[in-house]
Amino acid sequence: MEPLSSHIILVAAEDFARASKQVEDFFDNTLLVRYDKIAVRRSQSYSGDNQEFSTELESSLAANAARLDKFIDEFSRTGFQSIDDLKTVKCGYPSKLLHIITHFLDGFIGIDTIFYNLIDDSHWLPDSTREAIKDNPSHFWLIHLDGYSETPEKVSLVQT
Repeated sequence: MEPLSSHIILVAAEDFARASKQVEDFFDNTLLVRYDKIAVRRSQSYSGDNQEFSTELESSLAANAARLDKFIDEFSRTGFQSIDDLKTVKCGYPSKLLHIITHFLDGFIGIDTIFYNLIDDSHWLPDSTREAIKDNPSHFWLIHLDGYSETPEKVSLVQT
C-alpha cells in the first residue's frame, strides 16, 4: 500500500509519545479525512528544540501557501473572476476546487493539506502560537506522517 498523503502536524505536548498520541487520536476521531492507516515518521518529527524544527515549519507553511495558490489559479481558469461569479459556480470540478480552497481558509484538514496546526485548527500559524513556540520550544512538536488508504477514491475527489 502506497501513501495517499503526507502531513506535518503541529501539536503542543511534553514529549514525542504524547505528541504522536494527539495526532493519532485526531485522525481516529476526525470525520474530515479518513485513512486506513497512518504511519508517523519519527525520524522526520521534531521538537521545537531541534534545529530542524524552524526550517520544517516554514517550509511546510510555504508548501501550504503554494498549494492554495495552485488551487486558486486552477479555479480562476474555470471562469471565476469576481465575487458575483460565486452565484454561478458550476457543480462538479469548479465547485470541488472552491470547496478545497475554503477548507484551506477555514481550517478543515484534507488530503491536500501539507501543514496542519492542530493547536489552532488551522493550515497557518498565528502570531500568538509562533510566540508561544519561541517562549517554550520544547513543548511543541512537528509530527510528520503518511496516510494510507486501500480505497483512495473515497477519501477525496480532487488530489494534486
